[in-house]
Amino acid sequence: MKKITLLLVGLMASGVASAESVVLTGSSNPVGNAICTLLNEDVSINLSNNVVGGVECTDVGISIAACHTAGRIATRTQDVETCTTATPPVCTTAPASVTGASVAYATTAKGTVTNDYPGTTCDDEAATAAGVATDKVPTL
Repeated sequence: MKKITLLLVGLMASGVASAESVVLTGSSNPVGNAICTLLNEDVSINLSNNVVGGVECTDVGISIAACHTAGRIATRTQDVETCTTATPPVCTTAPASVTGASVAYATTAKGTVTNDYPGTTCDDEAATAAGVATDKVPTL
């Protein structure tokens, strides 16, 4: 968690990005300012064994998410948005049970680490964590 917090502090001190995703699956993961132009310089995100993640960069902000592939799977209650197929869609949010991994994430908009529960396990390819990063990236 401290690594994510430190990265976000560095990202918030940086200075207009294209929408880019970076999947974090190794022990050392470079994220360059050519990919994420909000960064003033290239950074390396170091992850512990069995931890995978994702970074999402846009022209508005950056989000980073990570989870442990052998982490606890639990059932939790969280707000879930459901939308109809009507045009335009009608969306409602209500508490629902969600079973899966906890994914820690932080954004340049909030600057704090919090958890999301996407209802899936944390996979070796980091799709779950990358999906959370994409979903939580700041928007205007």
